[in-house]
Amino acid sequence: MRWRVILSCYLALLSASLRADVLDTLAAREGMAGQFTQEIISPEGEVLERSNGNFALLRPHFFRWEILAPDSQLLLANSDQLTQIDWDLEVVVERPIVETASSPLQWLLASRATLDSAFDISLSGDAAVLVPVDLQSPYQRLNIAQMAEAVWRLDAEDRGGQVLRVELRENIDRSPRISDFVVPPTPF
Repeated sequence: MRWRVILSCYLALLSASLRADVLDTLAAREGMAGQFTQEIISPEGEVLERSNGNFALLRPHFFRWEILAPDSQLLLANSDQLTQIDWDLEVVVERPIVETASSPLQWLLASRATLDSAFDISLSGDAAVLVPVDLQSPYQRLNIAQMAEAVWRLDAEDRGGQVLRVELRENIDRSPRISDFVVPPTPF
């Protein structure tokens, strides 16, 4: 009898650990902040562009993307407004966020239920492949992987085979705050 209880507990724990996946890990988070490297890769595998900087994501609708190199830009999303500041060109652009338009990075903030309804999902270890069910989606595939405890990679392949690859190196000692998403004053 005792071995049945032990076996039952073991199977329950094993089942729970098998259900936990990279998407559940992301969905359980309130947010993350750190540094990023972004590349645009041609269908032939050539790196066309590379940039890096700092990022912050906070559920449900807050996003900060600060490009430090090769140029200097800031993208801030807070609820229904997207603000883009180009420090080099001295331009500020504000526009409403259309609810139907989702960038690959916005999917990192999505709930698991939202992902399940929007994608056919294949899981493998610490990675997930998401294929949109909407044939009009600008992306034909999203790959999300946890490379290490605090390193994430998102590959978004568009309909032409070009890939947006983003590596996020999370600073686990610093959680994002609402103040990270306030548009800074500009002299222009």
